[in-house]
Amino acid sequence: MRRTVATILSVLPLLWCTGARAAGLTVESGAQQEYWRDTRDSSGSQTLVPLRIEWSGKDATLGLLTGGVHAEVGIPGNADRSLTNALDTKLVFSYVVEGKLPVDLLVGMDVNLPTGKTNLSSGDLHALVRDSEIATVTTFGEGVNLNPTLSLAKAWGPWSAGAGFGYDFRRKYDLTAGYEDYDPGDILSLNALLQRECSRGYVGRIFGKFSRFGKDRLQDADHFREGDYRMVGVGVSRAGAAWEADVNLRGTFRGKAEILSGGSLVAEPERSRGDEWSAEASVRHSLRKDISVSGSVRGLIVSKNGYTGGDDRFNGRKEKIGLSVGCDRLFAGGTSAGVSLKGYLMTEEAQSVPEVREDRTSRGIALAFRIGLN
Repeated sequence: MRRTVATILSVLPLLWCTGARAAGLTVESGAQQEYWRDTRDSSGSQTLVPLRIEWSGKDATLGLLTGGVHAEVGIPGNADRSLTNALDTKLVFSYVVEGKLPVDLLVGMDVNLPTGKTNLSSGDLHALVRDSEIATVTTFGEGVNLNPTLSLAKAWGPWSAGAGFGYDFRRKYDLTAGYEDYDPGDILSLNALLQRECSRGYVGRIFGKFSRFGKDRLQDADHFREGDYRMVGVGVSRAGAAWEADVNLRGTFRGKAEILSGGSLVAEPERSRGDEWSAEASVRHSLRKDISVSGSVRGLIVSKNGYTGGDDRFNGRKEKIGLSVGCDRLFAGGTSAGVSLKGYLMTEEAQSVPEVREDRTSRGIALAFRIGLN
């Protein structure tokens, strides 16, 4: 049961991207090359070189996450855009308190250091910053951000539960020309997980997350506020001697945003973001103690938003299917390596926000190599 509690304490912070626990010192890097093209003759690529350094003691973990990226985008009728730069550096600290209180605790602090690229030109910003369903890197740099987190977990019999709280203090940075000293607003996040161990190694769970966004400010005046984020999901997993399998279903629902009107922020008439539904299944098989193979499939449906066709804030439907396969190998001395191949097909109806785009179908592929020393 202690293993279940430790799992919850490590999974909950991942909902807001804190670090994973490891034993001793871990250094991990590699490279990922991804490429995409759509039926409007737009294309792009990203070359990502990540770096993770992490040290774990008995109860504490300290980590550093950073990397570099080269991005290129070609859009018909516009000059090709490219950028090569370091990404922001994130420092991650966590401390676990187990077996000393009625509930186990994980206290964390993430610090984002602005080592990446900000103040892009308007053309680079709109061309290079892609949807997260298309490209891995969706922001090339932000300001100094502080994100304290607290996670709690409790187990009783076959049941276990956890809850997490986080508050992301996001500081000002130069977004682009005309958006100097842009304040993206803070984010409050709450999440929860309830799971039950069943017979034959099955584990069922239900989980959810809520985020409340602060107001974006420009030149010390309110500019925009993203609508509330709500996610709920269910999942089941099973781990055996050589096989692991996992299935998750999620629904994401976003509230109305607040937009500038008459010099102040007012709620938009309808929701500009449609509901999202996703399903993912993954499997891992150990061929032997030092070699494992994995595969996954993910489907996504984003419904059209609350506006009607022809409205200047109407977004149509989006559908995506993604596949991935991978292989990992452990070597003597604590060295590990892995390779993965991912691909997707996505269709999008015309959209108006955050930018005007016509109907299109996108295809993408990504090849990644990882090497680590633990």
